Amino acid sequence: MKKFFFILSFFLIGCSSVEKNVAISKIDKNETIAIMPFKNLSQTPYAGVKAALITEGVLRSKGFKVIKTHNIKKDIKADCFLNGKVIEWRYKTGIDAQPAVSVYIKIKDKNGKILYSGLVSKTDLGDKSLGICAQEAVEDIF
Repeated sequence: MKKFFFILSFFLIGCSSVEKNVAISKIDKNETIAIMPFKNLSQTPYAGVKAALITEGVLRSKGFKVIKTHNIKKDIKADCFLNGKVIEWRYKTGIDAQPAVSVYIKIKDKNGKILYSGLVSKTDLGDKSLGICAQEAVEDIF
């Protein structure tokens, strides 16, 4: 009987998972964060653009001042700079096509000191879209 519950719990835990690794330093909400383009390491076109937009929305919803930029030198008014990498951004193959996302985010001050970094990976059931899974993952990282 114990073996049955162990297998059942393993199966249920495997349906949706979040893995994150975060090192936090306080960032004042009055400081302006410039969001740099995310590097796309996944096979999905425009995943970096999508992840940066979702990150911008999440930060704004949490009360942070955010600006988008393509050039650090252009935005001297920013107090810190956020960039990231998209490692995975896809639907898994199979009957239920589960969304899977993995994103690394880093915030640096003007001098290059890392103020915040986090890595989050998430999969979910096939009834959620990739966008919802990504948004939940980014919300978890902050």
